Amino acid sequence: MKKTLALFMATAMFAPSAFAAEITPYVGVGLVIDKAGTSAKRVKFDASKVPADIPHAFVANAGDNMDFDMAFAGEITAGVKIGSVRAELEAAIRSASEDDYELFNGTVFEMGPLSVPAEIETSTSVRHNSYMANVYYDFDFGNSSWTPYIGAGVGLGVYRQKATVDIDLPDQFEGPAAAMGIPVGEMEVANDTLYEFEWQVGIGTAYHFSEDWAMDIGYRFNSSNVADEFVYAHEIKVGVRYTF
Repeated sequence: MKKTLALFMATAMFAPSAFAAEITPYVGVGLVIDKAGTSAKRVKFDASKVPADIPHAFVANAGDNMDFDMAFAGEITAGVKIGSVRAELEAAIRSASEDDYELFNGTVFEMGPLSVPAEIETSTSVRHNSYMANVYYDFDFGNSSWTPYIGAGVGLGVYRQKATVDIDLPDQFEGPAAAMGIPVGEMEVANDTLYEFEWQVGIGTAYHFSEDWAMDIGYRFNSSNVADEFVYAHEIKVGVRYTF
């Protein structure tokens, strides 16, 4: 009986450390550099369809690869650390990524004996915000100030898309072109907001300045399907984290 009681007391003493990891909340902020890409192609312009079939002169998804410029994001995070695992909520608000390019520059059609030149430019702008639930695993190396981690997350992506086309003709041709139903000047051809499921995976490391403060440096790959196109972003994050 005494041996049984002693064994029970020993088990009770060691159970908290063995089976109940400490739950530690934390918050963080970060700056993200974002380079986006997509499987969608640029628009192509077919001058042979002007002026007889103007609506089909602009051929979607038929040109070169789209080339979005870099965007920047600010993000806030809040989570809890349980042993080596962190569960986290993340909101990232990004600046717009734009792809501006010259669509056409040359003779667009013949008007009597005259050749009508045109310069056509287009711009596609995408502003992407995300709201994610992430799980990370921290690799603790004992007394080291560095803690590498890997992680993944799922959530909601909000994509605000806007596209414009700017058709520039010489002044003397603008009136006759308008009379023939040929649009002139800048036109908005798309403006919508889409809500999509998205996912991400990441790797990084935290450097602990103190027991409470850490710097977070990481890379992540973020992706979604938007309007049946594969959309992705390579992102580098630099942030700080405060543990309560």
